[in-house]
Amino acid sequence: TTLEKWRTDAYRTIDRFYETQRRHFEQFIHENRDKQRKEIDYLRLKITNLIHEQNITQEDIIQIKNTIHIIENDLNDLQHLQCSIRPLIIDENLTTFQSNKITQDILPLSRPYRTLNISDDSYCWMTTNDKYLLVHHKPDLYLLDRQLSIIEKIPWIHGRIYSMCWSSTINRFIIITNNIIFTLDENLLAIERCDLIHSNNIYRNWRSGTCSNTNLFLSTNELGSSIYEFTLLPSIQLVKEWSSPITCRKDESIDDLCYKNDKFAIIIFHQSTNETHFDLRSSTTFDVIWSIEIGHSVPRRTTGCCGLNNDEWLITDEYDFRLYHISSNGHLVKSNKYDPAPYNALLFGRDILAIRTTQGVNLHKLM
Repeated sequence: TTLEKWRTDAYRTIDRFYETQRRHFEQFIHENRDKQRKEIDYLRLKITNLIHEQNITQEDIIQIKNTIHIIENDLNDLQHLQCSIRPLIIDENLTTFQSNKITQDILPLSRPYRTLNISDDSYCWMTTNDKYLLVHHKPDLYLLDRQLSIIEKIPWIHGRIYSMCWSSTINRFIIITNNIIFTLDENLLAIERCDLIHSNNIYRNWRSGTCSNTNLFLSTNELGSSIYEFTLLPSIQLVKEWSSPITCRKDESIDDLCYKNDKFAIIIFHQSTNETHFDLRSSTTFDVIWSIEIGHSVPRRTTGCCGLNNDEWLITDEYDFRLYHISSNGHLVKSNKYDPAPYNALLFGRDILAIRTTQGVNLHKLM
């Protein structure tokens, strides 16, 4: 939280101040001791010279006594040296409490300000790095800007795309097919295949994927879906597997997976009842933070989720032509019909919502 961050930063500031003052104190002691050492060396040399010359006078003796007295006083002062510091006073009015959550519904959305028609059998998933949008428009992958102008395109010949995400760690798009992972630089110059380690006996029938700051997470396309965690650097390596019943029940499957702020948002489909629920989980323990039912669907229909501002969420339901706006604490803010049917959605920057539909891509301005 903001308060915890302030506490940590305050401790760091105090530690830096302490280290600076401690160095100043030690430097002061060192400089005074060095000064006394020089005076003692000078006194020793003078006495040696006087003895050698055998020409010592009463004035010399008095000067030596005075010098010794000064050195004694300095040593005594150093022994009693103390650091005076005023108590740290914290203003009780430093903090104010106010909500920065969205206070208005985003639904219904305003009319799309840009539309790209994709009416063929292109794959429906898309992703963004906040600067550009990556979509499949058969037979190519398109890189689009905020006006849906085509920046670059590259042929795609590697089969059905099940999911896509962006990794800021490796600065590349990650494209997930049924059993192979590919990466693609943001300039669409080269598609690279990532071979997962076969010796780990990894289930290779992927359904969805998402990235944290450092890792890649993939869910499997089966009842009782598992989630696999991989490192991204220096190479893609298996770290951990979560399996049923931790991920979902044996008669359930994961339709979509999204990571945001140390949490997983998971769309789970129940096969026998055709019911779908949306879970928010801890990304470290997989504990359920909250769960909400979002209605009925049918197998092979697409239900997706995307993160909004202020830790809120949007769910797309292709089967029911509907969008669901979910609050940060797991309450339904509002649902609304959306036509054409929405496959999935993405927050494109902070103020643009991109929605992939059965007919193409729509861009909406968020108020």
